[in-house]
Amino acid sequence: MIALQSGISALLLSAVLSARAQPNPLMVPEHPFVNYAANRIVMNGDPDSWLSYHRKLDQLVFEGKGQINVVHFGGSHVQADMWTMELRQRMQTLVPGIRAGRGLIFPYSMARTNNPYWYEPTFTGNWSAVRNVTQADSSVLGVAGISVTTKDPVSELKVRFRGEAYSGYSFDRVRVLHHMDSSFEVHAWDSDSTLRISRQVNEREGYTEFVYDRLVDTLRVRFLRTDTVLQKQFTLRGIVLDGPDPGMIVHSCGVNGASTKSWLRCQDMPRELALLKPDLVILSIGINDAHDPDFSPSLYEANYRELIRRIRSVAPDAAILLTTNTDSFMKRKYPNRNAVSVRDAMLRLSANENVAVWDTYGVMGGEGSIKLWEKAGLAQADRVHFKREGYALLGDLLFTALTEAYGTYLRTSER
Repeated sequence: MIALQSGISALLLSAVLSARAQPNPLMVPEHPFVNYAANRIVMNGDPDSWLSYHRKLDQLVFEGKGQINVVHFGGSHVQADMWTMELRQRMQTLVPGIRAGRGLIFPYSMARTNNPYWYEPTFTGNWSAVRNVTQADSSVLGVAGISVTTKDPVSELKVRFRGEAYSGYSFDRVRVLHHMDSSFEVHAWDSDSTLRISRQVNEREGYTEFVYDRLVDTLRVRFLRTDTVLQKQFTLRGIVLDGPDPGMIVHSCGVNGASTKSWLRCQDMPRELALLKPDLVILSIGINDAHDPDFSPSLYEANYRELIRRIRSVAPDAAILLTTNTDSFMKRKYPNRNAVSVRDAMLRLSANENVAVWDTYGVMGGEGSIKLWEKAGLAQADRVHFKREGYALLGDLLFTALTEAYGTYLRTSER
């Protein structure tokens, strides 16, 4: 009976996937240099660590119920939100009607750094930024790894979505993550005067929550200093956009140049991560560690072990996936052979910490493959970063590996 149920589930999943009007979601563009045989999720430890995530996928795929939260951490590969964007779009179109909401965003342009194209922040006021790559600064950072602070008496922020990938996200609940003195308040508003918005401040958890009486697609918030005598400040750490629909929510947490040490410097990351209720955490941290002249494999592994511990302290049932480094060159001339040490460390962590690994390095084609990606118009001339098409291919490949891992679960689990 169990085998029959698993077979039926696999057939149902296949039928659901093939029912989409768009191309088969497991198909990705073919390139001779990509190692498709390596495109799988490796679990050297206990596969039961992914049971909770896969069971929630069951509920979503076969019943159309629930929301699944995926949180992706990394450096510049993630901040640009092109790799994560492709993964998000794939996951949110896996089954018709399960798109869900946008999740965590950060207005990077307020910090004078590159903002993902898919949402456009416009703002007023003077803001200063702190990033987790600045180790000498003791400012408390959270899950976004970056913050902006103002002392202006009044400032505003507007966020709208754009681009062909996102015709617009609607939401009816917003949490503004912050640290603010008692002399500051944050308010949401809208150009439609008939829209009702309730407001509640959660001082303990460090956010202000707004609930709208209907769905909207543009965020407008105002930051007000209520005490005109004392010079106080307001620090913005991120914004979470939620909606009522079932589906996959993929949160992007990236900071240019961030390493494992950078993310360990985020004192409030675990507390704010708990607010996102992660079901799957993807850690793509290592390219900046590996480019450090003083790179130490043992320290890198220890840092990762501590990151895993912090994640599990607030999300013990979340599945954790480590992605190995993309192939890269040092100063465009020499292959960065530390990528192999990074992969070895992650495989050891998989066995010892019951986490999974996606071998990005091996899937790309191994040492020197970044040159082939560059020649194919997929990678930048610096031989570290990718063009949009390259990041999209990484997202497609990762989505395929995740979906096939779910298929294996359907075929083999006793459900």
